[in-house]
Amino acid sequence: MRTLVGSILLTISQWYAFFLFSQLSFIEFNVVIGSIIFVLGFIARMLGSIIFGYIGDRVNRRVALILTDVTLAISSIIVLIPNNIYPLIISRLLQGLSLGGEWGGASTIIIEVYSEHKFRGFITSLLQLSVPIGIILSSLTILVINYYVIYWPYSFLAVTFLSLLSLLLVRDVSTQKVARSKTQPLLEAIRHDWANILKSIGIKISESANFYIFTSYIFTKSSSISFLSLIVIISISFQLFLIPLFGYLSDLVGRRKVIIIGLILMMTAGIVLTRNLLPGEILMSVSDSALYAPQSSIFTEIFDKKYRFTASNFSYQVASILGGSLAPVLLRTNQSSLLLITLSYVLVTFISVILITETKGKKI
Repeated sequence: MRTLVGSILLTISQWYAFFLFSQLSFIEFNVVIGSIIFVLGFIARMLGSIIFGYIGDRVNRRVALILTDVTLAISSIIVLIPNNIYPLIISRLLQGLSLGGEWGGASTIIIEVYSEHKFRGFITSLLQLSVPIGIILSSLTILVINYYVIYWPYSFLAVTFLSLLSLLLVRDVSTQKVARSKTQPLLEAIRHDWANILKSIGIKISESANFYIFTSYIFTKSSSISFLSLIVIISISFQLFLIPLFGYLSDLVGRRKVIIIGLILMMTAGIVLTRNLLPGEILMSVSDSALYAPQSSIFTEIFDKKYRFTASNFSYQVASILGGSLAPVLLRTNQSSLLLITLSYVLVTFISVILITETKGKKI
């Protein structure tokens, strides 16, 4: 239980920091600078998946997790340096590196600890709750900053506190002894399991686009920042019970069927959001819950334990660049059709889900 709680708290602090910076990039900066800061975080996440994945697969899962925690704390301190864009860029890069290694690390540790559990899909979905909790915290922070006219970098002091608190819990997490990869884990994964990497990227890509459209791109709308923050908080709150529900359903009917439900909902959400803001946001949140809940289990169940940490992380982060960073930027800079972009991503994920092998009940 200590392992689960520590991993969840650390993942909350990671997502809180990343979402806060992502939302601020649409609020505090012009289109060019804001887009650069926004996208840099995603690129760094991919690099972090490689760096910390190597440590997790070749050295120790726990060591990798602790290092991601320390990196997050450092990044949150650097952002406090005033009146200079370069510390912000460095902070964003470190933040992305940290998250890029942490999500897959926490997921791998949890799935290995509960590998024999009948409802491991539900258990790993509890880790996914870190995302709605993180976005609720970041949106509330935006509300406070906007209402009290607070110097926004000060908000990252809360991230520093959370990361140090989580360090007290994850420093003693128990991890399985792993058969270490003989070569660079990412190269071995690409050589022996490239098909599953591509399928995993395809599964993640539409959920990532969905999420950052309704939580970050939404701040480009003409309504007030406070009003938009409230809409995001209301919409994301549905995920607090829907993610565990869809995680539980993935143990009953299978991971693939739950994702297909999410794709159907996402297509509907793309239509509704162009006509009505609040119902569209809520529907986006519901579809995202179905798409996201099984991901921790799928991404760690399909890969060999020799490179599980690296492969799951790398697949997730590459998809986040192609979906999470690209979709909002396209919509913001080119006023692209929301429905067209939504359908494009849904098609990629649908093909990937059809091709992947069901992992429910798979022995790992």
